[in-house]
Amino acid sequence: MDTPKDEERKPAVRSCEWVDGATLELELATQRLRLYFMEPGLVRCRYVTGAVFENIPSYGVSTEYRPGRPTLREEEQEEAYVVRTERLVLRIRKADGGLEFEDARTGRLLCADAEGVGHRLQERTGDQLVWVLKHMPPHAHFYALGDKPCDLNLRGRRFEMWGADHYNFHPNSDPLYKSIPFFLCLNEGTQYGIFFDNTMRSYFDFGKERGDRLLFGADGGVMDYYFICGETALGTVELYTRLTGLPPLPPLWSLGYHQSKWSYGSEKIVNELAAELRARRIPCDAIHLDIRHMNQYQALTWDRKQFPNPPGMISRLSESGFKVVTIVDPGIKINPDNYVWSSGFERNVFCRRHDGALLEGLVWPGMCTFPDFTSPTTRSWWAGLFRRQVAEYGVRGIWTDMNEPSFFPDKTFPDDTRHAFDGYSCSHLKAHNVYGQCMAQATRMGMERYAPSRRPFVLSRAGFAGLQRWAATWTGDNASDWENLRMANTMVQRLSASGVSFCGADTGGFLGHPTPELFARWMQLAAFHVFFRNHNNGEFSGQEPWCFGPTVESIVREAIEERYRLLPYFYTQFRRYSQHGTPIIRSLALMHPENTDTYWRSCEFFVGDALYVAPVQEEGCCEQDVYLPEGHWFSLRTDEPAPAAGAAVRMLTPMGRIPVFVRSNRIIPRWPVQQYVGELKHPPYTYDLWWAPNETAESELYEDRGDGPGYRVKDFLQHRFVCTTGARSLCVRRTAEGTMQPPLPVVTLALHALPADAQPQLTADGQPVEVTLREGKPRVFCAEIAADFRELQLTF
Repeated sequence: MDTPKDEERKPAVRSCEWVDGATLELELATQRLRLYFMEPGLVRCRYVTGAVFENIPSYGVSTEYRPGRPTLREEEQEEAYVVRTERLVLRIRKADGGLEFEDARTGRLLCADAEGVGHRLQERTGDQLVWVLKHMPPHAHFYALGDKPCDLNLRGRRFEMWGADHYNFHPNSDPLYKSIPFFLCLNEGTQYGIFFDNTMRSYFDFGKERGDRLLFGADGGVMDYYFICGETALGTVELYTRLTGLPPLPPLWSLGYHQSKWSYGSEKIVNELAAELRARRIPCDAIHLDIRHMNQYQALTWDRKQFPNPPGMISRLSESGFKVVTIVDPGIKINPDNYVWSSGFERNVFCRRHDGALLEGLVWPGMCTFPDFTSPTTRSWWAGLFRRQVAEYGVRGIWTDMNEPSFFPDKTFPDDTRHAFDGYSCSHLKAHNVYGQCMAQATRMGMERYAPSRRPFVLSRAGFAGLQRWAATWTGDNASDWENLRMANTMVQRLSASGVSFCGADTGGFLGHPTPELFARWMQLAAFHVFFRNHNNGEFSGQEPWCFGPTVESIVREAIEERYRLLPYFYTQFRRYSQHGTPIIRSLALMHPENTDTYWRSCEFFVGDALYVAPVQEEGCCEQDVYLPEGHWFSLRTDEPAPAAGAAVRMLTPMGRIPVFVRSNRIIPRWPVQQYVGELKHPPYTYDLWWAPNETAESELYEDRGDGPGYRVKDFLQHRFVCTTGARSLCVRRTAEGTMQPPLPVVTLALHALPADAQPQLTADGQPVEVTLREGKPRVFCAEIAADFRELQLTF
């Protein structure tokens, strides 16, 4: 998209009046603008060139989002109309209709239109090109925007939103699989976000064409964006995530380790894989079956020669703790003898061209037709196809692939393909970016319909804003090299800042074959991603943990075991994400936007509030510089205190581990290692706490049944801990919410990093409790305490 010409830019404001108590409408020379004040830090800016503001539903904004009624103060000044909320001041310039957003608390300018909003008719298609040009301060930096594989900081780059199956992508590949048009701006202590709610092919230019301009726009639709400003940068991401939809809680097992390959092609191979994982004591919860489990790659079928008894196999795997996840593509082979195709054809659910002909395209099974997932009728039909897989066979997860959508060779649907678009019929130009997300929604509907007592697990390669409502995701077809390991790290951080925390990469790389060192380092990294799956294309036999020799197998086993110890912590963070939209994986810049030293760092990341990970991203690296944020930090492995805070320090990184730190005075709930979630009916908790003086800190533990919908009706137990320390003391106060009783009456309190001369004396609710020194290193004091304690007091 070229920068608009002067004569195409928007002229002056002609009128300004309130439509209701929270909506302001302005008439401009060539368009109209409505400003919806939805929360103190959330304003929707919607421009139209026609006479009607149509109420077209959004695929990005959640139907469960409920706007507030912020207190507004308005005034008319000589040069501007001004509206104030508790958080924002919005000035609407009379001269040109430009918008200027200020921080109501500090008066600092956050974001200002330059040439402002423009539009231009495309004579050939009749679509309106739309765009907005804003001033870009010299120290503004930009983040999020979905799955872009470049550095975290987007300044100086230009991007496109048009979901694409980009095989073997690299750092400059664009566009990729997902189209999430939300970005976050950090500018020397100020911050804001913008969500551009337009499903057409769209563009974002962060100063590439002009170093002092921010531009975003689309090839059609309307200029409709949300200006978002939370209390903090983290709060802005939370507000965006609430707007586009809070994610439901997943089944606990889905936060465990997933083993996958293209493909485990027979029941015999799958059984051998499961037996090997258990014999080698490598924890694993899920086995994924790629397209070769199907009959000639036809969706929702089984190859009965290679898999003669799918329900029997799935049942036997379940007895060993394995859950089976199967793949499905949108391309349905044209085959009147296949119920999936014939029932879809009879119900007229497949996409058609502008002349009414069926859309056909070549994919894995041959010539296919494609469901129009933007139709509610199609989504209901698709959901009904999962009875056998889910209700009868016991499949526990569905993996949706090729849903950008794509077919061979490297194509997507023609522009003239028609879509229902939930009652607002359109061409593929408008539906393309939401197609995969609508497929994920329909798939989730099927799992909910046929397994109502279980929580669905859906995995989708493509998505739009709000993907987190329907599915987890991964970063696509990456390669086995160090550059792709680095991209996996940054892409997961970026997706998390874009509202999609339940994400990961094909660990080890999908294409090629990793070296033993690369595989070990990648597994150490991925053990701290929310979605943790080892997947490859099978070209070099496989990359199961034992394929690289006993040393690497041991390293990888240890990384997976640590993940399973930390499952209560990950689950607690997911609960917070599902309640408040708080991202689980957080970049340094997101957590410390006041520190400009963090703006270009992308290696280190936070997991929740209390864990900080510095993965190894270079071949042969035995030591590296690690930036340590402010606060008291300790090694999760050795209890050694971090040598500095707010600076980079040189740290050893032997092959067997990566630097992982824990923040002081937070309770980190941990379990003993299980081979799968549920191996122990009630795994005992250890509350690990690393002491530091003179601090107050809060932490949480969330527990429920691990599956099922009971948590929606308070069948859970959510503990909140407030820890206060003095020079030689510790006080922990606990409150709780929910109706579930503690699964075990006693937990173990493990106290780390106490002074060398400590002789701890502990009371729980006023009663003395015995404290013992655990054998070995590091030096840890332990005590058995009631799970429902109210207050702990420790002196030493």
